[in-house]
Amino acid sequence: MSLRHVTVELPDRPGSLGQVTTLLGRLGVDIRQMRVLGRDGSVAIDEFTVTVPGPVIDRMLPELLEEIQGVRVVSIVSVDSDSGISSAIVKV
Repeated sequence: MSLRHVTVELPDRPGSLGQVTTLLGRLGVDIRQMRVLGRDGSVAIDEFTVTVPGPVIDRMLPELLEEIQGVRVVSIVSVDSDSGISSAIVKV
């Protein structure tokens, strides 16, 4: 299991956040925390702290999220689960 900070840009409209969280749940991704980083007109930027269940889902996560209409993965940051310190950035 891997701890990640996943930042996404998504349409700021009802249902968009639900689509993202539903996908994460279907993939077995555990959402530990979620926060809104900002809103700009019709776009929101949200950050999720998640536990990803395995390497296959970890690799596929950016592509699967971006299959949702209007969603763009901004970054995925690997976090050391013991210290909470970011250890690497996965550029997407």
